[in-house]
Amino acid sequence: MESETTLAKTMEASKEKERYDAACKRLLAEKIILAWIMKNTIKEYAPYSVQEIADRYIEGNPQIGEVPILPDETNPRISSTGMEDLAM
Repeated sequence: MESETTLAKTMEASKEKERYDAACKRLLAEKIILAWIMKNTIKEYAPYSVQEIADRYIEGNPQIGEVPILPDETNPRISSTGMEDLAM
């Protein structure tokens, strides 16, 4: 029986967290779920039905996982142009 290294365990835990995160994002991308959350957490939406919130107040498709929220995720990164000086 092989024992897993600490690195292997950390990587597997990371993969599990990524799968959980993706599942949560898919769930929150459903307008009806988002409408329930809005109705029960934002007092301005309390008088409206869940269906009315979903139809009238959630426009387009929720952009879950498409727009970066951390400042360093919006900074441009240096990408290789393949223009290295090969002369030595």
